[in-house]
Amino acid sequence: MSEEGSWISIAKTTDVEAGKCNPYEHEGHNLLIAQTKNGDFYAVENLCSHADATLEGGRIRGTHIMCPLHGARFSLIDGSFGPPAWAPIKTYECRVEGDDVQVLISGPPEKKARPAMGMI
Repeated sequence: MSEEGSWISIAKTTDVEAGKCNPYEHEGHNLLIAQTKNGDFYAVENLCSHADATLEGGRIRGTHIMCPLHGARFSLIDGSFGPPAWAPIKTYECRVEGDDVQVLISGPPEKKARPAMGMI
C-alpha cells in the first residue's frame, strides 16, 4: 500500500440497500458502508464514540447515521457528531466503480483514547 493509500473494493452496490448500512472489515479497519435513499454511498468507521458501540443497525437519515444504542448522530460526509457522542467518527473516501463500492484505505486503523471519566 502506498503512503497515499489504496482503493479497495469492499462491497457490491447490490449488497447495501438504499437507506441502510452494512459492516465490513479490511486489515483492522472496521468499516460501515451506507447508502442513502438518494443512492449515494459513504464509508465511515463502525464505532460510536459515545459507548464504543458499533453503528451497524443504525438508522440512515439523509446524510447522517443514528447510533442504535443511544441515538448519537454522525455525519456520513465529515464524521461530525451530536450528543451523547464525544468525538467525530472517521470518514473514508468512497466511490463506485462499476458495481463495486471502493474505499480509500491509508495507514493503520486509528486508536482513539476515551476522555477521563473521573469524579468531580
